[in-house]
Amino acid sequence: MKKIIPVKIKYTLALIVLISAFGSPLLLAQDADHVYLKTGSVIRGKILEVDPADHVKIEDMCGNIWYYKIAEVEKISSEPYDSKLKINQVSQGFEAGFVNMTSIGVLVGSSHNSQVAPFSLVMVNGYRLSSGFFAGIGAGVEFFSTSYLPLFLDLRYDIIGKDVVPYMVAKGGYGFPLTSDYSDYNNSYEYAGGALFGAGIGLKIRTRNHFAWDIGLLYRYQRTSYTETYDWNNQEYEYEDIFNRIEIRIGFYID
Repeated sequence: MKKIIPVKIKYTLALIVLISAFGSPLLLAQDADHVYLKTGSVIRGKILEVDPADHVKIEDMCGNIWYYKIAEVEKISSEPYDSKLKINQVSQGFEAGFVNMTSIGVLVGSSHNSQVAPFSLVMVNGYRLSSGFFAGIGAGVEFFSTSYLPLFLDLRYDIIGKDVVPYMVAKGGYGFPLTSDYSDYNNSYEYAGGALFGAGIGLKIRTRNHFAWDIGLLYRYQRTSYTETYDWNNQEYEYEDIFNRIEIRIGFYID
C-alpha cells in the first residue's frame, strides 16, 4: 500500500532542507575586525585600540595581540567571518622567501682544554622554500686559540608546525684565521684555518609578524692549527687543535 505524504508536509521538509543548506554558513559566520596590511597579510579578531595618526592594536582569534603602525595598514574593516576557517587563517606561519638569522653561541667542551667554551657570533642569509627547506651562507667571528672567521653553507628543514617549528640543521665550511702572523720573544707564529662541520636540531618560535626566536643545539667539529718558528735556529713546530663540541645557540629569525 502506497503511503501518501500531505502536500503541506512536503513543502515543510523542502523548506527545512533549504534552510540547512544555505542558512548554516550564515549561522556560522560572525562579524570580526579585519586589519589589512600593505604586505598582503590579514589579521582577524577584535580591535583593542586605534589611533588614526599612529597605530592600531588588535587581538587575533588565538588571543595574540598585534601592534602595527598606521603606515603599515592598508585598511581596517568589520566583516563576516566563517568560524570554520579560523584554524587555517589565524596562524602566520613561516612563508617562502629570503631569511636573515643572527645568533650568538658557545661551544661547550672539555674542562681540560684551555678554551672551555669558545664564543661565537654568526649571521646566516638565505632562502626558504614553501616546502620548509632552507639553504643559506653563513659568516661571523669565533674565538678558539685565536679569532676565526667561519664561512659555511647552512642547510635546514622545518619538520612540522606553524608558529612553533622544530627543524633539522647541518652546516659545513672553513674557518679562516683573523689574527695576523706575529713575532714574540724571538719566536714567530703563523696561524692557519681549518674545516668546520655541524649538525643538530633547533626550534623557531614566532612572536610577531616577520620575527621569531631561534634556538639551536648542535654537534660541532672545528679544526685549527698554527706554526711556531724559533728565529735563532729557524726550527718549526706545528700545532693542531681539534674541537669536538656541543654548540648551543640563541638568536633571531627575520623573514
